[in-house]
Amino acid sequence: MKKLMLVLVVLTTVILFNAILYSQPVPKRLTQINENQIFENLLIGTNSCNKGLCASCVYMMGELCCEKSVIPLLSILHNAACEEIRILAALSLCKIGDARGVFAVKRSAMFDESERVKRLCDLFYRATIAGKVPTKSFLENG
Repeated sequence: MKKLMLVLVVLTTVILFNAILYSQPVPKRLTQINENQIFENLLIGTNSCNKGLCASCVYMMGELCCEKSVIPLLSILHNAACEEIRILAALSLCKIGDARGVFAVKRSAMFDESERVKRLCDLFYRATIAGKVPTKSFLENG
């Protein structure tokens, strides 16, 4: 019994040391961020019936400052039934800083049917013009 226990302890120790000594690092290609895939997934999320998923995807498009997301965000700003989603689209467009998006936010501040959306679009537009809206993606930091 003692010999069996000793053999098991030695075998376990050898296996653990081999795992530590000969472990391989994770390949770089698995850890790199694929921005196109991220954008595609966010775009799919914005078309979801789940309002929470849609809202978080719209917000993340602005956080990532993805230039490709301007046109979908403009569509959301003009056509979304939920005013919270329209507000997030306006914020994201201001964060991206594209001239088309900022102009659309300015126009929504004047012509949107919701007073709440108008007021917040006006605040976002003024903050963008004053340079108080950050436009740098956190992906650029690494």
